[in-house]
Amino acid sequence: MAKDAIYHEEAQRLFVIEGYSLDAIVVMLKEEVSRKTLFNWKTKYKWDEKRKNYLNSTKSLQEDLLEIAKTAIKEAKVNPTPHNIYAVTKAIGALKLLQGAGLPDGQDEAEEKDKKPKSISQETISFIEKEILGIK
Repeated sequence: MAKDAIYHEEAQRLFVIEGYSLDAIVVMLKEEVSRKTLFNWKTKYKWDEKRKNYLNSTKSLQEDLLEIAKTAIKEAKVNPTPHNIYAVTKAIGALKLLQGAGLPDGQDEAEEKDKKPKSISQETISFIEKEILGIK
């Protein structure tokens, strides 16, 4: 019963929300819980049904956000105010966040940070001095 109190919620979250297999969860919990125990919890607490419901609710949310984004885009086309354009960017951002936006394990995000320059180049400084500040 002690295992149930300590590890059940985390194991259920990993299975239902994160989508990990029982074998992966055993490793993640550092083998503190056996696969047999996880299987028993999965059966007893109906994790498969909970996972299915979670995935359906997420899919529904994605569909709703997609509809909101489409509506915001249509509105911005008709009336391109800053407010409407901002609504489009927020709706698309939320949709990308929900869909994962092609960022598995944060790898793409880390690569993007590596591509950004660490400082301002001399060319940029020269451009600012000449074009913006008027210094020759």
